[in-house]
Amino acid sequence: MKYSVKKGDKGEEIVINTLNKMSDEQYLINNLILLGDNNVSHQFDHILIRSNGVFVIETKNYYGKISGNIDDLYWTKTYKVHGKDKTETFINPIKQNNAHVRYIKKILGKDIQLINFVVFVNNNVSDLGIFKVCNIDQLNRRIQTIDIDEPLSSSLMKRINDTLLYLEADISNDEHVKNIKQLKKDRKKG
Repeated sequence: MKYSVKKGDKGEEIVINTLNKMSDEQYLINNLILLGDNNVSHQFDHILIRSNGVFVIETKNYYGKISGNIDDLYWTKTYKVHGKDKTETFINPIKQNNAHVRYIKKILGKDIQLINFVVFVNNNVSDLGIFKVCNIDQLNRRIQTIDIDEPLSSSLMKRINDTLLYLEADISNDEHVKNIKQLKKDRKKG
């Protein structure tokens, strides 16, 4: 049977394969959906739990040249279509992922070091100069260079993993997307 895999899913698979190459003790949770207040769903591409912190990783599988600054609300991607430049905007993925980090912090508590990372799987963000935004070929090296004051013990890493998996919502990605669309619609109504 033939089926198509969404571009985002392909990108997430690339990140999973890359993260699994690290030999250190770690837990990796992929495509985690949690329900928050008023049954608002939160979807996390990857949560990597290591002794040097809990990494909340957003995957982007965009083509073209990516540009933006850490404080911009929107970033741009520029690519060629029939020989002409086409530009599209998208929400700053650091800000998008900051919301995820804040939500996880509410669950795990302020004492757990959470690190926001955004990875572009098409190696097209070399010149942004933002440490927590990187190309796929830089991801593992950047994660391994993070130092925290108090490394997480093996038992704490397992407890964090078990807590997040216990809280995982029993809804599909399609239901999550429907939930987000409804939330946006409700916000527009005021």
